[in-house]
Amino acid sequence: MKKETPPQKNESGVPAIGQGPSLLKKNEFTMILITALVITVLIFFFFFKGSSTPKPSEQEIVSGKVADQASPNFEARISAIEISLAQIASSASQKEKQAAARAISSLDERITRIETAVNLKLDTLIERVDKLEDQLRKLAVVASTPAPKKVTEPAPKVKKPAIAPKKKVQVAQKKVQKSKVVTPKKTGQFHTVQQGETLWSISQKYKTSVAAIRKLNNLTPEDKIYPGGNLLVR
Repeated sequence: MKKETPPQKNESGVPAIGQGPSLLKKNEFTMILITALVITVLIFFFFFKGSSTPKPSEQEIVSGKVADQASPNFEARISAIEISLAQIASSASQKEKQAAARAISSLDERITRIETAVNLKLDTLIERVDKLEDQLRKLAVVASTPAPKKVTEPAPKVKKPAIAPKKKVQVAQKKVQKSKVVTPKKTGQFHTVQQGETLWSISQKYKTSVAAIRKLNNLTPEDKIYPGGNLLVR
């Protein structure tokens, strides 16, 4: 047999059997209220979320406008910086080119100076070599030519003392006297022989010939004259 459970009491101590339909009504009402509250909460949540997200604030609008205004300024500044950098690079390259050109020109000048100096030195060296070659040729010619033979002059005869020629002078005088005796001439002209004189010099002095003097004095080609002797010249 089942035990009968006693009727439950509510909080106020009243049994729940008598209050059944009223409790159901209360539960339905509370459920309706809860659902209405949930719906209102959801509606408020979605409303506030939608109103906050699509509409930007005034600060965001201002910052956006500032960004929009500043973006072309930044772009212009960046482009200006790029242009200035390009100009600096071009000027630097031009300066480098000018410096290189100056260096090349200075090198060319130095090279030309060196070439001129070398050419001058070469010219002087060539002239010296030519002179040396000429001297060598002359020396070779002199060495190839045989040395001239020395002409040995006859040794001067030693003059004999004055005593010896006196006899010859006397002999010549005797011959002259004999010739005078043989062919005396009243208009005869005599010449006293001096040191170093010859028949030719005597003939030139008196404008006559050697043969005439020999003929006048009966002298042969082998006969000699001596200083102090007298010769008939006319």
